[in-house]
Amino acid sequence: RVWKLGPAARTVHKISASATELIALSLGRDLMNPLAGTPFWHGIETFWNKIRDELPSTVWEHYEKYRRILYVLGVPAKSYDKHQGTLKTINRAILEHRVVEVEYQSIGKPTTTRLIEPYAVVFYQSSLYIIAAAHEIPDDRPRIRHLKLDRFQKATALDQWFKPPVDFRLEEHLGKSVGIFAGGDVVNVKIRVSAYAAPWVLEDPWHPDQQVERLDDGSIHLTVPASHELEVAPRVLALGSEAEVLEPASCRQAIAETVRQLATMYGNS
Repeated sequence: RVWKLGPAARTVHKISASATELIALSLGRDLMNPLAGTPFWHGIETFWNKIRDELPSTVWEHYEKYRRILYVLGVPAKSYDKHQGTLKTINRAILEHRVVEVEYQSIGKPTTTRLIEPYAVVFYQSSLYIIAAAHEIPDDRPRIRHLKLDRFQKATALDQWFKPPVDFRLEEHLGKSVGIFAGGDVVNVKIRVSAYAAPWVLEDPWHPDQQVERLDDGSIHLTVPASHELEVAPRVLALGSEAEVLEPASCRQAIAETVRQLATMYGNS
């Protein structure tokens, strides 16, 4: 059987964009800088170059004039060049539902070999994470793991296949946590935030489902759901004495222990 492309399929499609659209695209491109070395970044760059080649010089000059007043800061300078092969293997395994054998090194632990069933790739705070099920864990136990791509030493797609659970919804799963932690049951962490620091928390919410109770003295009680109670600890500690965990007790005790260790560390200064 021979297939032949019709005239419509052979037509060259030109790309057009306004200066405002270019600004929006270029800002997104800057924010995607941490994806350097991945197929995603290559796609961003080739698409950007296609647009630049197609646009009239007047539109490009108008874009450059306004782009000078916008600047993106706070994006880490990192590259996934050495992980290109790993990412390609995992992307293919996700689409083909193949089990992957990986060598993975968690922080402070030796490298281990494990089998995973990859579901998705998540871009979170300038890093890529693989959402996967631990192959060796039975279905009646929590199996989902969040694995940071930076910590993969090797990945090999096996001639084994898995069936993704029909009831798994990535958006619902990720919506349970403040960050990228993988955990079991959701816990609600209640935090007192001083009147001084409350505006910062209100300006930059920690979670879409957080609850805020305003108190008469201007302070607030902030309640946030978390897959792991300690995932809120860095944010609480960043506010110093302006924030205090009220519950659960286990989270409060863990932060208290961290503060004691810090006091010991700086006690002789």
